[in-house]
Amino acid sequence: MKQRLNVITNYAWLLIALLVFFASCEEEQQIQEQKSTEKEEKTELDEGAYEKDQSITPNVVVAGNIHKGAKASLVIEANLPGQSLRIAQTFSDGNGDFVLRGAIEDMGLYQLRLEERKEEGKEPKVIPMTLVPGDSVFIQLDFETFNQTPQFSNTEWSEALNGYFAEMKKFVDWQQSLEDPRQYENDVLMKMVLENKKPMDQFTIRSIKENPTNPANILLMTNLLPMMGFEYWDDAHLKVLQNMSIAFQEKYPEHPMTKNIAKQVNDAERGFKEFVDFTKHNKAPEIAKESPDGSLKKLTDLRGKYVLIDFWASWCSPCRMENPNVVRVYNQYKDKGFDIFSVSLDTDKNRWVKAIEADGLTWAGHVSDLQGWQSDVVSQYNFNGIPHTVLIDPDGKIVATNLRGSALENKLKELLGT
Repeated sequence: MKQRLNVITNYAWLLIALLVFFASCEEEQQIQEQKSTEKEEKTELDEGAYEKDQSITPNVVVAGNIHKGAKASLVIEANLPGQSLRIAQTFSDGNGDFVLRGAIEDMGLYQLRLEERKEEGKEPKVIPMTLVPGDSVFIQLDFETFNQTPQFSNTEWSEALNGYFAEMKKFVDWQQSLEDPRQYENDVLMKMVLENKKPMDQFTIRSIKENPTNPANILLMTNLLPMMGFEYWDDAHLKVLQNMSIAFQEKYPEHPMTKNIAKQVNDAERGFKEFVDFTKHNKAPEIAKESPDGSLKKLTDLRGKYVLIDFWASWCSPCRMENPNVVRVYNQYKDKGFDIFSVSLDTDKNRWVKAIEADGLTWAGHVSDLQGWQSDVVSQYNFNGIPHTVLIDPDGKIVATNLRGSALENKLKELLGT
């Protein structure tokens, strides 16, 4: 299959990752769904923004200067699900100087955004910061390199973020220096990525170890999480993250951010264990998601049977073409200790449910988180095209993958008899 590589920068600050996508029957649909999702998310944030009660006494000050940024519209905000909460808003003066005063409830991750007309393909000017009640931070900015070159001062977390952005810029500059990443094999390219990302990782580890409760760590820790999957992840990062989580629990025991950090670290730990089980011990990771009726169904509920995990979607033509064969095999072996657990990569529930009915997929095991290719099952099971199948034994061990047509039937004959 043909490989395509995209260099992805998420607002050039939260995380930098290289993702490799493999062309398959549904590639164009995947691209269109991602574009549609991105468009919907942008619309939600733009239309869903609301302002904090301005009568509340300000407890943070964000001041600064934007080089070549006269009369710029600036907003401090916190992102909430489906909307953004505006903490403060102002305009810079003729010299690019600005002062924003606002009220925040507690320590957390916020962002400074420069409002300007949206243009296709133009990256929004947004930078993150970890504000704490009582902070009075000064930021030196440049209009042209707004996202990459902020200089913070006058807070506990300023030095750490300055260093992080400096290392981030080096990594971004290296990415942009690659004339054609597609000329490299995936493994070669990933080695190059990891080698050039190493200084940023080392800075992050050093900063967290020196001051594990620094509010800046809320942002820095994202660099140590397995954003590119576990295959290329250094599991030594886990110990650093665990120590940071423990430190936050001791200093901020009831803080929501402490709980969020603990969840992210626990998820990374669990995910890595599943990855090791999957790659080294041939054990199928747990899948627990909602069925069409809203009930939770788990893969482990089918222990004791041979189970075909079928990754599919209503929009995938080869999946739909294969479904009659899957139905036939199910009917032939369902009374002999065989079952099917179908995991959909749909994003539209109605289309998913209609496809189940139309194709006569009568087994009970149908689940989806309606996240499409953003579903965690994609990284859990390490596949890049559908239909994709995994056959597991009664103990949850993987017997075979990508069985279709006669190959599936022959394998079940071997395991269960005619």
